[in-house]
Amino acid sequence: MSRRQRIGTRFILASTLVGLGLTAPTLTRAATTVDLDQWASTDKAWQNGNLNGNNSRYPEGGIVPFRLALEGLKAGSHAIHIDYDFTAGGHKAYDFLATWNVTNAAGKACTPSGGAISSMCPSLPASSSAAIPSDPFKANGLSVACAEKYSGAPRRLTIWGGTITSISRPAHSGNVNGNSTADILVRFRSTRSAVLLAWGGHLAQSRYWDTAGGGARDGASLVSGAPWHMRTLQLDGAGNKNQDRSIQPSAIVGELPPQALAPTPRPTPRPPANPAPTPRPPSNPSQPNAPDQRPAAQDPGPLGTVPPTSTAAERPTPPGGVALLYVALFTAGLVAISFRGARRARDPAPLSPARPTDRR
Repeated sequence: MSRRQRIGTRFILASTLVGLGLTAPTLTRAATTVDLDQWASTDKAWQNGNLNGNNSRYPEGGIVPFRLALEGLKAGSHAIHIDYDFTAGGHKAYDFLATWNVTNAAGKACTPSGGAISSMCPSLPASSSAAIPSDPFKANGLSVACAEKYSGAPRRLTIWGGTITSISRPAHSGNVNGNSTADILVRFRSTRSAVLLAWGGHLAQSRYWDTAGGGARDGASLVSGAPWHMRTLQLDGAGNKNQDRSIQPSAIVGELPPQALAPTPRPTPRPPANPAPTPRPPSNPSQPNAPDQRPAAQDPGPLGTVPPTSTAAERPTPPGGVALLYVALFTAGLVAISFRGARRARDPAPLSPARPTDRR
């Protein structure tokens, strides 16, 4: 067999095996990518870079939204760290994580700006969320848990394209009188190759830090010079997928009052005390505008009460009383008739004199 014939035979054999499904060409899966955006409140757009006074205005107590687009994942279990600066230069920065859309970016998860635009956009699947655990950590005599209560902001992590299976309690590292961080580990299960996560960074409030403990104001507006950061680290243990976004002190203006972001409870509807009476049909349908001669319906009184019952005693009617009365009247009538007949028989009426005959 010549060389050309051998090559032809091998090609025919390989094509036959592929057609039978016994072998398949090697497919290259798309590389995993990680992209983190934060919301620029003045520009009203996602920003893939840093926030400053030119593109954002946030008060102390406000929440900076973040979205993280993960692409090229295998369906199944994954883990990622969310890491944030708790203090910067000795001042409180992001003191805890919160729900992403409380103050800004509501309904904007797919806005086409920044870099973290999910491949699931613009029609995201249904989302789910999980509660972010409360943080008992204390700094300068005050706890983060009390700062959470002081704010009242809801604290949930939202996911599209998967389900969150667990969120760890924040782990703190570093000196709070200098630069320190907090870190949470998020475990989730993806149902497709793309996942979108969203959360918010709460800006520390000077009305709580550290004035609630008798100290000086120490919120996010007191940070000077260098910015503070939000990071995502170690997707499935890989160190080359990290992201970092920062915010400058110039973006912080003013402060929210306590409980400004607390959800407003919905009032429970109560029935009216005196419901409107049901209209009665007219007594004379042919003349609907004529005065109603029937007695007015009795007011049933307040809702839930029973109208009072009359206490006047009624005279009982003896059994058969009506029948006995009819018998007595009938008997008296018979007696009267008999008496009159007997009297006529005893005393006959005198005969009228005969009229004389007229003889002519």
